[in-house]
Amino acid sequence: MTRKPTPVDPRIGNNRVGLMITRGQVEHLGHAALKAQMMLDNGRNIIGFGSSQKSGVFDNPLTSDQKRRAQLGAWGDTFKMVFLQDIGATDRATDWGDYVFDRIRTNQLPEPTDFYAGSKHEARWYEHHFARLDGEPSYRRGAFEVWENPSTRKRIHILDRTLHVAISASEVRTLIERRDPAWRNYVPAKLWDFYEWEYPPELRAAVEIDPEEWMFPIERAYPVGTKLIDVDGTILILRDDGKWRPRTAAESGKSLGD
Repeated sequence: MTRKPTPVDPRIGNNRVGLMITRGQVEHLGHAALKAQMMLDNGRNIIGFGSSQKSGVFDNPLTSDQKRRAQLGAWGDTFKMVFLQDIGATDRATDWGDYVFDRIRTNQLPEPTDFYAGSKHEARWYEHHFARLDGEPSYRRGAFEVWENPSTRKRIHILDRTLHVAISASEVRTLIERRDPAWRNYVPAKLWDFYEWEYPPELRAAVEIDPEEWMFPIERAYPVGTKLIDVDGTILILRDDGKWRPRTAAESGKSLGD
């Protein structure tokens, strides 16, 4: 028999709507802090994923589908998702924020009342929709400084990174690309295996194995396309048939004579 969900006390919740904008290429603990605060503050929340038309390159390795799966796997359906494309240089500083709000309306989602970011620099693009960031914050809540528009009651919440993990998304991506295991220190543990398999292997350094322990077949599985340094220095690539074969000239970007 299916159990009915326990009803939420009607005194818990509000009509506020949180918004966070991120490229979402790798979820790290700074993102998690923003999302956790949003989830606890607002009745509904929206995540906007930027640069969604880009993937498979160093600054934007993951596809929109991969970002969607990571989001759902980590947070379930807590957040509604909106996928945004770059709009390039425009004439007004307000154009990007206006575009974001237009996409939110197009997706038939409610208008946000609270914006969450990791820095003032990120939030400046949205001041005209929420609150001015001039002067001191209106107040502090935990690890967040909050600026509030007194007439609309809309707010911008900025995470004080000195009170949290001081690392950027680009630094986490660099650790992953170098195959430095320290990247796991900055990423939610439930996403470790996902990124290990989904991060484009062509963007990552070759796997290096101790020559004294080296023998085929490799016991550990890797995603197709993974590069590996053979004992003689040859770069091997894992092919679709599960076999390691030398990298071709086209893949290395060099001619055979180089």
